[in-house]
Amino acid sequence: MKTKQPRDKFHFTWRRVDGHNKPFNFAMSPREPGKTDSTWWEKIYCPWYKKKTPWIYLVRQSVEINEAMIQDIEDTINKWSIEEVKLQYTKGNFKDGIVDVKISGELFFRIVSLSIPLRRIKLAKIPNIGGVFMDEYIIDPRTKEKYETNEAFKIKEAYTTWRRSYEGKGFLKCYFAGNPYSLFNPLFVDWNVDIGKLRKGEVYVGDTFCIEWAVLHPKLREMLLEKNPLYQFDEEYNQYALEGTAINDVNIRIGDLPVSYSLQFVLRYQKKNIGIFKNNYIDDMCDKYYCQFIDEVSAKRTIYCFDFADMMDRTILLSLDEREKLQRFKEAIRKRLVVFKDVNVYYFIEEIYKNI
Repeated sequence: MKTKQPRDKFHFTWRRVDGHNKPFNFAMSPREPGKTDSTWWEKIYCPWYKKKTPWIYLVRQSVEINEAMIQDIEDTINKWSIEEVKLQYTKGNFKDGIVDVKISGELFFRIVSLSIPLRRIKLAKIPNIGGVFMDEYIIDPRTKEKYETNEAFKIKEAYTTWRRSYEGKGFLKCYFAGNPYSLFNPLFVDWNVDIGKLRKGEVYVGDTFCIEWAVLHPKLREMLLEKNPLYQFDEEYNQYALEGTAINDVNIRIGDLPVSYSLQFVLRYQKKNIGIFKNNYIDDMCDKYYCQFIDEVSAKRTIYCFDFADMMDRTILLSLDEREKLQRFKEAIRKRLVVFKDVNVYYFIEEIYKNI
């Protein structure tokens, strides 16, 4: 499709990910390679212009839906479109968490908030759906943002319903984009992603998903260094924004289970079993505990959980007395004497720490 200005080859496209033909597609990268721009123009608007296949645009909270957000999407499209595009919507629907956005009276995309009840999310299906997109998927916990409860499950349930309206070839595809504040997020946990195998500039492929950790093209990187002084003089920000480093994960202690450790107890949190292994030969200079997800648990072992929703056979809610037994473990966390298999385990333990 002809554009107002030429599109260069320095910015991000989904071609590499699409080559693996998976229903769930994820791209994370430094800031400014053009993930959002490419998605709205190449993935959503151009196909809609030809076939009128509307998309669903996911947001996490209903409060994110506002005029500024929709105006930003309109500006992105008009940056390339020869014909001026004017998006139409009803402001009064913002608070409801579902908003239809149209062009010349025809549905272009439907905004759906993950914070509304699951039944309403599933009922938000649209005929002849073109795809599903969620931008800025990875949050930064340091700014007090939070993922939705059972977020991955909600997305799977929505997909199972929405795919029935898909009339194209193959299967309905979902696209997620974000900046890697951290490699921990609900989708990676649900997909059982081996975090240690994620590499900058490479693609990680699973049974139903594909993840690209994109990097900046050298020419684009050079241009950005010239235009933004923060990239030159703020090393931490440079690592995140220009190099795409998961800065929140940098200081997490990651390692393999040493032979001298034995399973001390098992905690269950958000449907995952976490084995807490204790060092059998502790001295003042050694780490005390090691944590990793485990699949099999001895029938003789009790699993402690923190929420009724996590209860199953052989699990019990943690009592006050049992919380006291975990104080040594909590103290070891405080003193950084705990090593983790990967960042997913660390962030689960971080939440558990608040409940001990």
